[in-house]
Amino acid sequence: MRPERGLCQSARPAAARTAFSSKALSQSLRRAFVVIHAITLTLCAGVAASAQPGSRTVAEDPREDTQFWHETQIIFPMRDRVDLMLFGVLRMGRDLARPVDERGGAGVAFKTNKILTIIPTWLYVAQQPTATRKNIEHRLIFNATFKFPLGKFAFTDRNLVERRLRNGRDDFTMYRNRLQIDHPARIGSFKFRVFVADEVWYDSLQNLWVRNRASAGVIKQFSRRFAAEFFYLRQNDGRARPGDAHVIGTLFRFYPME
Repeated sequence: MRPERGLCQSARPAAARTAFSSKALSQSLRRAFVVIHAITLTLCAGVAASAQPGSRTVAEDPREDTQFWHETQIIFPMRDRVDLMLFGVLRMGRDLARPVDERGGAGVAFKTNKILTIIPTWLYVAQQPTATRKNIEHRLIFNATFKFPLGKFAFTDRNLVERRLRNGRDDFTMYRNRLQIDHPARIGSFKFRVFVADEVWYDSLQNLWVRNRASAGVIKQFSRRFAAEFFYLRQNDGRARPGDAHVIGTLFRFYPME
């Protein structure tokens, strides 16, 4: 799945669900640890670079921003219909000038049947949306994603319940519902899928529907071990600062054991 976008699917290629040895899994986990460790060091350096003292007041925090989002998922089959998922996220904001959001976490995807996948997930989130505000939190996420075909179309309905445990601030629960529709396409011999999606957010602290995200993009399965998404997203949120955003994003999924 995508957390944020990437939390919606655990999606191993169906034809590649083969048995694997514990030795191979151990080697892949060691490689994944090295990759995640390198990403973490890079993110920490970005946070340190972005933590310069600012002169703006909260009243001057901008309402709108232009951002770039990237997420990497590394997915390991544990047994039939069960996957281990590792997540790393970096978001550049303040008009693409600074890191504003870094995330890392893990989840286990249970494919209960052809339609429903359940993914309990933990995420660590560090945010610096403006020069004067910072936020650290842990998120405990229950993800229930329904996916079903209709002709050549595929419908994906992702439901997230996030318990956000915040450092020095009130904890709260966020509910998010995202509906995606995708369809196969091709340019010559180049095959891919195009998608459109919309997501609404309910905030228990404010007791309101507070945010909407509309997106469109392409999905490409480059090989059994690598898939990617490229998308544009528009966020509207009249309460957060910045709340409205134009976003260009990428999502990479790696399947080392396939």
